[in-house]
Amino acid sequence: MNLENFAKMRGLELAHTSSNTSLMDIVLASEQGNEIREKVLTKRIQFDTTPQLFEELESVCSLLGCSKREFLEMAVVEALDKARSVFEDAFKESYGQEFIEVFGVKEEA
Repeated sequence: MNLENFAKMRGLELAHTSSNTSLMDIVLASEQGNEIREKVLTKRIQFDTTPQLFEELESVCSLLGCSKREFLEMAVVEALDKARSVFEDAFKESYGQEFIEVFGVKEEA
């Protein structure tokens, strides 16, 4: 590994660690997990899928060293950002104005 890649890897590792994204997994897996779910008012996102997709998800999460919850949360956030951006770009291209200019509100997540 060259120095640039090493420095980039360490920077990304520190940024990930500082964000505490795996903290939610630890908290929800604790003895107080159900109580925390009720008090923090977390919501579940889940769906049925094929065994092959499930196995692929587990494999990739193992490769990346993250939980399925952590991986899926990142994927959903990224998909929402992309969908919103594509929607707003298509609206502007078709209508000639920004969505917020026409409706006066910013679409919220």
